[in-house]
Amino acid sequence: MKKIAILLLLICFVVTAACVRILVTDNSARLDDNSDSVSDKNDNNAGDISIDDNNEVKDPAGDDIGNTDTETPDNNTDAGDQGAQDPDDTEEPKNKIVKIVAAGDNLLHNTISFDAKQEDGTYDFSSIYTRIAPITSAADISFINQEIMLTGKISGYPRMEAPAEVADALIGAGFNVINLATNHTLDKGEDGLAACLKNVKERDFEAVLGAYETEEESKTPILLEKNGVTFGFLSYTYDMNGYTLSEGNEWKVDLINMSKMKQDVRNIRPLCDYLIVSMHWGTEYMTTPSDDQRNLAQLLCDNGADLIIGTHPHVLQPLETITSTNGERQTVCAWSLGNFISNQHKLSTMLGGMLQVELEFDEDNNPVGIRANIIPTVTQYDDDAKNYEIYLLSEYTEDLAAVHGIRLHASEPLSLAFLNELAQSVLGDSIADEIY
Repeated sequence: MKKIAILLLLICFVVTAACVRILVTDNSARLDDNSDSVSDKNDNNAGDISIDDNNEVKDPAGDDIGNTDTETPDNNTDAGDQGAQDPDDTEEPKNKIVKIVAAGDNLLHNTISFDAKQEDGTYDFSSIYTRIAPITSAADISFINQEIMLTGKISGYPRMEAPAEVADALIGAGFNVINLATNHTLDKGEDGLAACLKNVKERDFEAVLGAYETEEESKTPILLEKNGVTFGFLSYTYDMNGYTLSEGNEWKVDLINMSKMKQDVRNIRPLCDYLIVSMHWGTEYMTTPSDDQRNLAQLLCDNGADLIIGTHPHVLQPLETITSTNGERQTVCAWSLGNFISNQHKLSTMLGGMLQVELEFDEDNNPVGIRANIIPTVTQYDDDAKNYEIYLLSEYTEDLAAVHGIRLHASEPLSLAFLNELAQSVLGDSIADEIY
């Protein structure tokens, strides 16, 4: 009887254990079902994070945010470094800055060329530009008005020409845009112009303005890209000292003609973001612009010019901003930059200027900022018409003025006070107070 009771007790124990096992298994299945449901819900909640097999914290997209093993967030760490950047925190495109420098008449009288001759028979003009080279070489666009043709020979006034090595010195000083449309372009005829063009184009100028080797070239827009901004160039001269081009070759030099200028501007304007026009114009030795200059500048402004660089009068004239007739456009106009270098004998011709313009463009190449002024310069040479140099007026001294060779020709001696007073009377607030 006792054995039967023990057997019944064992049977009850086995049945009870089986029931418990079934119950546990059923609850686990239900828990798994609930876990899946929670996981699905969390996957739809942006910003939730989970820990992967490598114990690295990830956002729902799977991007690593940090390591949970040992690292803790640095109190100085930017929040943007801890996850995907907020769209509002993306860096805005930076505006583009372009610097332009322009110099006036590179008027190389024969005495300057004679002084540049070396013992081996070659010519070196580099010392003339040494003091201003840091400014011109730092600009994106450095313009020079080459007043007389660089034929490779030397001749004096009135039919002047100079050695090709002048171009080497200009390149060495950082000039990359050279203008050849002046009243001296045909001093040595069309052959002299052709020789000059050949000599200039053998150097590394990025743009040659106002004169052309072929008719096709004369019809090709002159464009330069700087810092992602496209600049267009045009150039004109009022005359060529009475000399004219042969029939059928009128395309070789751009002369001032209002209808042609208007059409040229309209043709090139859609191709560039900023348009620069060189104008060889005005009345010699006058420090104010003529009515003709003003009329031409207004035409250029009305039709789309952004910057006008004036040359020819051999003296400084003011820097102004011109407003278009409809009031929608403004054009910066340097009426005359005077002489850059020369052997002239009038006191006022010793003062020149370098235009400096800093332009700011937005991401679509629209101009959104500009500052412009003129850095006054001084031509220096000694009693023997030697040792030609260009000085900044800010670095010029009374001692230099006292030994200037012009005192042998002018009615009164040159003085620093005279130069400063002339610069102030012509330029006023346009005088640069810094070089940028």
